[in-house]
Amino acid sequence: MPSDNFVPKLLQKSIISGPDSRKLFVLEEKGKKWIGKNINKKNGATFQIDKDFMKDVETKKCDKGLFLENGDVYLVELKGVDFNTACKQLILTLDYCKENLGKYNYFCRVVGKEIPKKELYSTSYRLLKSMLPKDKIKKYFDAKSNVLEEIV
Repeated sequence: MPSDNFVPKLLQKSIISGPDSRKLFVLEEKGKKWIGKNINKKNGATFQIDKDFMKDVETKKCDKGLFLENGDVYLVELKGVDFNTACKQLILTLDYCKENLGKYNYFCRVVGKEIPKKELYSTSYRLLKSMLPKDKIKKYFDAKSNVLEEIV
């Protein structure tokens, strides 16, 4: 079994699965699914954010995450229909992670029932976008309806 030394101590009690180098990291809830294809066999651990890692924070935060040994952190909100609220939850979670976990590469993802057209994205999306690296915003934020698959 791979060492979990790469997982920050603050996250270790929130782990759902791993750490391991499985082919697919899958986060799902209420019929929404995020799939991270692990083609480079990185060690990673999925973790519960809303009910575990950030349980002491009273406002809504995103649902789950993936922490990879290379320092990539995927924050995933599995949402019904409210894209604006999903972005607000990611803002809060991203801010908390940057302050408490430290400097990692954060990737924000929304998987919802319906995702609005980009020209209709909310002000909370614009605020979230301002918190992510400017050079490759498409890399650091993505949103899809029902299922989002990507290479991690």
